[in-house]
Amino acid sequence: MAYTHQDSPADAIDPTTLPPLELPVGIQSRFVDCEPRSLVFHILESLPRALPPSGSKPKLILCIHGFPELAFSWRYILPLLSARGYHAVAFDQRGYGRTFSRRPLEGTSFRPLSLIKDTITLVNALGYTSVSCVVGHDFGAVTASLCGLARPDMFKSVVLMSHPTKGAPQLPLSTSPSYGSPEALPSPPEDMEKALSQLPRPRKHYKWYYCTAPSNKEMTYPTGDELHTFLRGYFHLKSADWDGNSPHKLQSWTAEELAKMPRYYIMDLTDNMREAVARDMANEDPEVVASRSSRWLPDSALAVYVEEWGRTSFQGGLNWYRIQTQPEIASDVQVWSGANITVPTVFVSGRQDWGTFQEPGAVEAMEDGKSVKHGMYRGTVLVDGAGHWVNQEQPERCVQEILKLAAEVEGEAVDDGPGVKL
Repeated sequence: MAYTHQDSPADAIDPTTLPPLELPVGIQSRFVDCEPRSLVFHILESLPRALPPSGSKPKLILCIHGFPELAFSWRYILPLLSARGYHAVAFDQRGYGRTFSRRPLEGTSFRPLSLIKDTITLVNALGYTSVSCVVGHDFGAVTASLCGLARPDMFKSVVLMSHPTKGAPQLPLSTSPSYGSPEALPSPPEDMEKALSQLPRPRKHYKWYYCTAPSNKEMTYPTGDELHTFLRGYFHLKSADWDGNSPHKLQSWTAEELAKMPRYYIMDLTDNMREAVARDMANEDPEVVASRSSRWLPDSALAVYVEEWGRTSFQGGLNWYRIQTQPEIASDVQVWSGANITVPTVFVSGRQDWGTFQEPGAVEAMEDGKSVKHGMYRGTVLVDGAGHWVNQEQPERCVQEILKLAAEVEGEAVDDGPGVKL
């Protein structure tokens, strides 16, 4: 059996032969074979102790991870959901962790439509035709928002974490002169990469760095202790544990405004990501870092990420950033131009998370009915004591919002709790 990510190591190991992950009580790991329609998915799941009456299946809540994360990132969330009677499932996305294909994956398979197809295929393979709530964090929020947009009949509600959605790009109207005067086309977007490089302190955007050819090797190697040090720093700096995080609204998509964000988003021009992280970690006390992170990401948990990324390399995850530079692939979502999410939706983020603001106007698009239909948006919830990894830093608070939304769409009692208007 060949294990293949795009540009993955030639000597990659069949994930089904790997030792099982060390997981909290109540979570099991298994593979769901969806080939040839999709992939062989590695999932983590937590089942309720008591099944519903008449032997029917418990309702499904699906959790989708971000970058550089894994299904493992939902280890605190899954048992809390199953304790309330739900079948709680998280899966490694295409290109991540132990999800794999027996055939080489084409680079063009890393496209928006694949995110939807993979998710739907897995849901059906699990024996379901509907999902009470699809929950996505970071890049997983992209998947969740697309699922809610494309299949509101299947995905009854959506929780987006740490990555708000502006919605599908709008196609210009009346560009043909056949019927009246054509509307002026929007001006081309600013060449942000060039603008950032021309700042007094030359910079670059992390997403564009992730699309460069050297980024995978620079981030992956060397592995072992060096990879552990890099990932410890990356998780720490984007969490509420780092005192350097003081996120706030940015006024516009300009180099000067974006440069207000930390190095892990807007890097110094000549740095790779390991160097960017090392610059800020040089000022941190290792004992303080270890003490603060032990609550939500102890070394034993971090070791899972180190082992998995050291085995697969980062390339599978980075492929999703590459598509942003290929308009013919990214344009998949123009199918939904003019449409918005029409199921109950909430946005949850850490109060110390810059991810809320990295794309100016995204939160407002949800609140103003542009990306989520008027009357369907249930609020913007900023969680104290959490940065970017809100589902790991404050899992109980996240579960409150997930359960509230799932209960609403299933016609159960709902505990009211106001969101936070930015």
